[in-house]
Amino acid sequence: MTRRPHKCPRCGSERIARILYGMPAFSEELRRELESGRAVLGGCVITGNDPRWQCTNCSYEMGRPRGASGAALGNDDLA
Repeated sequence: MTRRPHKCPRCGSERIARILYGMPAFSEELRRELESGRAVLGGCVITGNDPRWQCTNCSYEMGRPRGASGAALGNDDLA
């Protein structure tokens, strides 16, 4: 899933933020994105199975790389 989802499959919220990984360069634009909920920080450890999107209402993560079955994985699928 490379495009931003329209709504969260868990709670239905339309507040979906892109997840930024690594050590982002802080700027006024980044500050505004974080404060508005358009972006969230995902941390510095990158595993290759990292989600691209997070619901800011319920924290559900979406947009993981496709698993062996070809299905896109959400965070409930990894338990």
